[in-house]
Amino acid sequence: MIRTFGFSHFLLVMALAATCNVVVGQTSKDNFIQGLLRTNKGQDAEAMSFFNKALELKPDYFEAYVMRGSTYMRLGDYMNAIIDFDKALEIDPSLIKAYNYRGFCYLEKMDYRRAVEDFSKVIELKPDYANAYESRAYANSLNKKHKAALTDFDQAISMNSGFHEAYHHRAWNYIAMGDTTSAIPDFNKAIELNENMAIYHHDLGLILWRTGDFKGALKAFSKAVKLDEKLAIAFLHRGELKVDMGKLKPSCKDFETAFQLGNQEAKEMLDLYCFSEDETKEAEEVEQKKEKD
Repeated sequence: MIRTFGFSHFLLVMALAATCNVVVGQTSKDNFIQGLLRTNKGQDAEAMSFFNKALELKPDYFEAYVMRGSTYMRLGDYMNAIIDFDKALEIDPSLIKAYNYRGFCYLEKMDYRRAVEDFSKVIELKPDYANAYESRAYANSLNKKHKAALTDFDQAISMNSGFHEAYHHRAWNYIAMGDTTSAIPDFNKAIELNENMAIYHHDLGLILWRTGDFKGALKAFSKAVKLDEKLAIAFLHRGELKVDMGKLKPSCKDFETAFQLGNQEAKEMLDLYCFSEDETKEAEEVEQKKEKD
């Protein structure tokens, strides 16, 4: 005898499926959309199962490979991300996003040659994409090909005059080329375009310090820590600058803050320059004793 089920039984099954988080009757596209919804909420780990299911149902779903690859990227799994971008490009060799993402994965893995190749492919497919020139420039700069990098930085900035990241990276490229004079205006331009980036102020301070502009450097470091109270490196460098300026006592507060924020180099500075009142008194007594002897 064939057993039949009524509509109420169907509703019960669907309710149980929802309670157990089971996906009922969804297509590859449905799973793909569910994955996108979770990535938009920052739920990358949860999104993976939906992208996996989408690809299980449709192995040639190149958009799912791209999205799963970008999710792997955010999770720090660059090798699996590259594998997914490879698969997407096997299906469609014209996917700009896949080349671009894979280029950033190669950057993270410090494979600068392959990164440059991928960003070059993006430029070939989309010559008016300023970001690709900046990305290729950055990869070349890290690979110590500074002249090639400079050409691309110039191109990116000519295409987008408000490209503050390009000014910031070009400044460091100038530093690597030994051209501090050209670097400082670029740091200042990056700050003009995005004054809330603490690291820009820190980096300007670092270069001003190197050139002997202690007052300008102190102002830049102070702006950096005001914008980001957890930027340990800025507290460390401001403390070291104060030592150079003969301000030992104020430097200790910066070293202590940097150390509390997890900077281990600051501990060395504390041990070297900073003492408690008892330790200072004891050191003075030792020195006085030496003078008498």
